[in-house]
Amino acid sequence: MTTYIRASRPGRRDVLRLGLGAGLLSLTAARSRAQTTAKPDVVRIGYLTAARAWVVGKTDGSFDKALGVKVEWVPFPSGGPALSLLAAKQIDFAIFGNTPIVAGLSRKLPIQILGSPEIVATSERLVAKAGITTLRDLEGKRIAVAPSSTMAFALEAVIRINKLDAGKIKRLPLSQPDTIAAWKRGDIDATYINGPFWAELLADGGRQLLVSEQLQPSGVFVWNSAVVRSEFAERFPETVVAWLQTVQAQFDRYRSDPEGVSRILAKDFGAPFEAVRDTLAGLRYPTFQDQLGPKYWGDGPAAAKDAPLIKALGDAAAFLAETGEIKRDDVPASFVPAVNYALLRRAFPS
Repeated sequence: MTTYIRASRPGRRDVLRLGLGAGLLSLTAARSRAQTTAKPDVVRIGYLTAARAWVVGKTDGSFDKALGVKVEWVPFPSGGPALSLLAAKQIDFAIFGNTPIVAGLSRKLPIQILGSPEIVATSERLVAKAGITTLRDLEGKRIAVAPSSTMAFALEAVIRINKLDAGKIKRLPLSQPDTIAAWKRGDIDATYINGPFWAELLADGGRQLLVSEQLQPSGVFVWNSAVVRSEFAERFPETVVAWLQTVQAQFDRYRSDPEGVSRILAKDFGAPFEAVRDTLAGLRYPTFQDQLGPKYWGDGPAAAKDAPLIKALGDAAAFLAETGEIKRDDVPASFVPAVNYALLRRAFPS
């Protein structure tokens, strides 16, 4: 015997309930779309107070045009102050050294890495007064270096690799402009310093002992990464994508006209053209597309564990823990989650 059950017609309450559910789904989808396409009122970009190729976009409003919002440029002298600005939400983006970034991530600063568009080669140099001709001569001397910077990391690497007596070397934490003044007063004997500042010291009789690229055979790599505040990336992903694409456009501009970009930046920074030109030439500029591959950050989270720069972050963290800059227990188990591969892929699809 077959039993037939009559389907009941939905009542008024059921219809209202269904309509309310559909409305909620529609509202949720609309909110999601709004979050994806929302733009901030202002974008604050931090930049190093030394010439960098991508900052040429500051001089002609390239970022304002590309992002479609007001852009504020906030200078900082080195990576340590950049971390403070990010923590205080006073900047949204910046490009600075891997060492302070490791320190920030170990201290649970909510930031994300967006690739490494600048690999340091000769732009950072160890310069000493006349009469100091070898690295061993640095023992017993006073060396200025910007605190929490890639130069500070490189200096400690020089001491370790060359088995210098660290206890006999006095490190003075000075900003790079203050270092110039200290050099002229005779308060320091040497400095690990960025360009174009080292040009003034070399012109004043200084002697170059080493450039950062010379540390690479010992496994010490120094580079500058693009960083964004995590909250900003979550709220304004399309702005992050546009920012990345604009940064790459400025590097492309430099590659096509290094002399012209160097002249623009020399004027903007009030620095000698030759020093700016040599500083910019002292960096290597892998494209973001290149970085999303086996030579740098890997193709994505699943394949990133053995990527060279992920490994180098771990090495830098171990070194910072050894020198007491960070606590060993604070070092993340993996730096892979700190890299926003999703937004990099969206900005630069393969």
